[in-house]
Amino acid sequence: MAGTADLIAAYGELCDARPAYAKAQSFYDGDVDELFASDAMARLLAKSHLNELDEVNFARIPVTAVLNRLHITAVTTDDAAANDEIVSLFQRNQLDQEGPVLHERVCSLGDAYLMVWPALADDGTVEAVDVFVHGPGTVRVIYDEENPLRKRLAIKSWCIGSGKNQVVRADLYYADRIERFVWQGRYSDKRDQWEPYTSDGQDAVLANPWGIPFFHFRTGRPYGRPQHFAAYGPQTIINKIVVSHAATVDYQSLPQRYGLIDPTVDQSGAQGADFDPDFPEDAAADPEGAGNSSQLRSDPGEFWQLQGYREVGQFAAADPDVYLKPLDRYIKAMAQVTETPFHIFDSTGAVISGESRREADAPLLARVEALQRALGAAWADAIEFALRLLGFDDTAVTVRWKPAEQVTDADGWTTVSAKINAGVPRQQALTETGYEPEQVAGWLENLDDDAELMRRADLLEKIGNAVQALGTGVQLGAVTAEQVDGLLGSVLGAAVRLSQEEAP
Repeated sequence: MAGTADLIAAYGELCDARPAYAKAQSFYDGDVDELFASDAMARLLAKSHLNELDEVNFARIPVTAVLNRLHITAVTTDDAAANDEIVSLFQRNQLDQEGPVLHERVCSLGDAYLMVWPALADDGTVEAVDVFVHGPGTVRVIYDEENPLRKRLAIKSWCIGSGKNQVVRADLYYADRIERFVWQGRYSDKRDQWEPYTSDGQDAVLANPWGIPFFHFRTGRPYGRPQHFAAYGPQTIINKIVVSHAATVDYQSLPQRYGLIDPTVDQSGAQGADFDPDFPEDAAADPEGAGNSSQLRSDPGEFWQLQGYREVGQFAAADPDVYLKPLDRYIKAMAQVTETPFHIFDSTGAVISGESRREADAPLLARVEALQRALGAAWADAIEFALRLLGFDDTAVTVRWKPAEQVTDADGWTTVSAKINAGVPRQQALTETGYEPEQVAGWLENLDDDAELMRRADLLEKIGNAVQALGTGVQLGAVTAEQVDGLLGSVLGAAVRLSQEEAP
C-alpha cells in the first residue's frame, strides 16, 4: 500500500523545513563553517588548524536576551481541584524543567510543539496525562488552507537506525484517528515505499477520540522565525574576522624577518637548491619538494636568509585595529538588525542611566511581551486540553509571567512618585513598575494614606541612587562588590524591619 496524499505532502513539508531549523540551531550553538574567499585561504588556515577554532558566538545573545525574560510564575484556574491536578501534571512531566527547554526551542528555532496525551488504565479510562516537548524537525502541524486557525492534521516522524538499516516512521494525527506508516530503508522522494505500520501488534489506523494532541508554540504565524535570524549575516562576518585575526597573532608576537642581498658580494660559496628550469633535466623537479626546500617560509618567527645580504629587517604584522574595529561595528550591526540593546552585547561599556536603559530596552521588551502573550495562549490551550482529558470541562486556565521589566533604579522610582503626585492611582503606578498585582496589593494593605506610600517610594529612590553610586565605585576600584553586598544587605534589612515595626 502506497502512502496517502496527506502523508506525502505532510512529510514533504516536514523535510523541506528541516534545513532552516538545522541552520538556526547551528548559529545558536556557534557551529557554523566559515566562508572563504578562495581555496588557498582555506588551505592556509587549515595548515594552522584555525579552521577548527571555536566561534566567538554573538548570534546566541539575541536568543538568550529573550529567554532570560520568559519565566512563568503561575498556571492557575478558578477551580481548586483543577489547580491540584495542574500541580500533579507539572510534577509528573517535570514541566518546571521541560518548560524552559520548550521556550529555548521556540526562541532558537522559531517553532516547537507540546504533545499532550492520555495515559490509560487497564479499563481504558484516563488515569493521568503525559506531556512531551517535540522539536520542529520531528513534528509539524498542517493548517487548513481555508481556515488557517484550524489544525487539519499533525505529522510526527522519526528515524530508527541508519543507511540500509534505516527505518522511517511517520504517524498522522487527525481529529478522529491516527494513521501509522513505515518506510523500510533509506528514504527517497523519487519512489513511494510507505507501508502501514502494524509491527507492534496494533492496527495501522487507530481511533482517536481526543483530537489532535499537538500544541504549536511559535514566534510567528503560521510558522515562526528564530529570534536570531537577522544575526546570521553579522555572525558570519564576525567568524571570518576572528579567525583572520587569530592567524596574525603569532606574527605579532614573532614577526618575520628578512635580509636584503648585496649584489656586489661574492656568491661562490652560497648553498641553495640545485634547480634551474632552463635545463630540460630539471623539468620534473618540484621547487617545493624535499630536495628543493625553500628558504623563504611564511611561518611566524622565520628569518628569510638571502645569501650575501647587506641589511636585515622585519615584516610588519597586520594592525589589530584592521580586525577589531570592524568586529565592533558588526556587533553593533547585529544589535541593530535584531533589535537587541547593545549594552546586552557589551556589559563592560559605560554605565547608562535607568531612563536611557529603558528606552534602549523598549523594542526587546515589546518583543518579549508579545511572545509571552503568544506562548501563554498556547500553554493555556495545552493545559485546558489536559484538564479535559482528566474530566474538567470548560475550565479556563490563566498563565502568569514574570514581568519583562521591573523598576529598580532611582530614575524609575522618581517617575513612580511623579505619577502618584499627578493623580495616578497608587496601585496602578506600582503595577506599571513590573511587579505582580497580588504583590502590589500586599504592599498596600498596611498603608493608610498616600503620604506613607510617598515616604517609602522616596526611600526606594534614595536606595536606588545609592546602588547606582556604589556600582560606579566598584567599577573605579574604590570599593569591592563583596563590601557593597554586605552594606546593602544591612541597609535593606533595616528598612524592612522599620517597615514591619510601623505597620499597624
